Amino acid sequence: MADRDGEATRHEPEPWFGKTAGRLGYGPLTWQGRAATFLYVFLVLVAIVTYSQLALTALVVVFYTVVFGFLVALKSDLLKNWPPK
Repeated sequence: MADRDGEATRHEPEPWFGKTAGRLGYGPLTWQGRAATFLYVFLVLVAIVTYSQLALTALVVVFYTVVFGFLVALKSDLLKNWPPK
């Protein structure tokens, strides 16, 4: 797609997560963000119910949390101005 000057314009996708007016002040903004949050909660609940050893359950939950945290950081506007100038 080109603008009036003939230069290609780049459409930035809407962030999945961002500032909200809710209780936490930060949360899912699109259906993709809500689906990712639902999947994270579902996987954590399945891990808690499925694994019988506490150490294995904790390891899996920590892994899911780290992956979800990276997803939130990448699909939000948190890293928009990174690195700081």
